[in-house]
Amino acid sequence: MPIPPAPPPVAVAPAAQKLPPLSFAGFRAALPLAAAKDLIAASGGKLECKPSSDPRMRECTGSMPFATLDKPIEILVSAVKDSAAVIILTCYPTQATVTGWVAALTEDFGVPKNESQPGVQGSWLWVRRGQMMRVVERASHGALQAVINLTDGPLLDGLGPPQRKKPD
Repeated sequence: MPIPPAPPPVAVAPAAQKLPPLSFAGFRAALPLAAAKDLIAASGGKLECKPSSDPRMRECTGSMPFATLDKPIEILVSAVKDSAAVIILTCYPTQATVTGWVAALTEDFGVPKNESQPGVQGSWLWVRRGQMMRVVERASHGALQAVINLTDGPLLDGLGPPQRKKPD
């Protein structure tokens, strides 16, 4: 009895590459609040949190020095379940610094969507797995201002609609 031929090889699809989370200077959306505080404290900065008008969230503000900047970065964090749902970093870099940041972020995360908006000199947007990072540069009080926004959609979506206070 003849031996049947071997089955053809199974087609192997390349494994999906796990992409790194969108991040800037160690910050990333959904970063645990304790890790954000540690990151800021390690650079000599401070972050203080208080309850927001929505009891499911906490608002945190602070600042930290940054090696290539003359002034500290201002930090705003909106936290849900002790994780950073939104991080906003505001600073006053040189044009060359912003150009370098965008080039490094493009190398790390791919080509961003470049947007034009009134009053904005430049805006770059990256979106990945429900998270967003946007870098915006604009003139503010005679200086260049850069705002980096990191947002976690799933954390915000998980809040659902605000709970309404029931009448007494």
